[in-house]
Amino acid sequence: MTRKVHKWIFLFVGVQALLWTLSGAYMVVMDLDFIHGDHLVKNLEEPLPAATAELFSTIELLRDRTDVKSVQLKSIREKLFYVVRDADGAHLIDAHSGAEVSPLDQQTAIALAEYYYSGNQLASSAELITDNPPTELQSRPLPLWRVNFDDRYGTSFYIDPNTGALATRRHDYWRAFDFFWMLHIMDYEARENIHNPLLLIATLFSLVSVLAGLVLLFYSFGKRSSAQRQQEATA
Repeated sequence: MTRKVHKWIFLFVGVQALLWTLSGAYMVVMDLDFIHGDHLVKNLEEPLPAATAELFSTIELLRDRTDVKSVQLKSIREKLFYVVRDADGAHLIDAHSGAEVSPLDQQTAIALAEYYYSGNQLASSAELITDNPPTELQSRPLPLWRVNFDDRYGTSFYIDPNTGALATRRHDYWRAFDFFWMLHIMDYEARENIHNPLLLIATLFSLVSVLAGLVLLFYSFGKRSSAQRQQEATA
């Protein structure tokens, strides 16, 4: 009976155990900084210029806006902008003229992606994602410009059209890591829940399989010792 339980349970969890091993090996071998794409990015922190006396008045900026949550002054490609967040979302404002420049168009998004990109290649394509986002975006809010680079990493930069910020970056090694992470935690939808029922069930079945194997090992040694004693008695 124990052998049958062990055989059928291990048939059920054997494939998943192999996937756990393969996915775990990939995630251990790969450097996390590389997976995060740190080597692909530059110019994320651009210092503000010393002289800011000619900026558009924030009093004028906020006069016609309601429910303002924050105002941030930032430098993008050596130009100053206000990022105003209110009840309608985020707005990118030219800090000198006071004119709103968001949402950014495709050419501006491409120029920003190339500015943030540490390589020498130009962007190969761009698309505005407003719904049905790819799984690699996870729960990041839309819309976002996806700007692709035809490099050896398969790099994609996601640019926020309302702030000009680099929302995230993805490349093929990250995508492989995310795929293996999905297999490892057995969350095939959100890919983030490490306490999902499927993983718990597989873990429990694996534990039962190991315990059944230990019982079989104990009985196997017991039978072998009995056989040796019988041989010695008949010798």
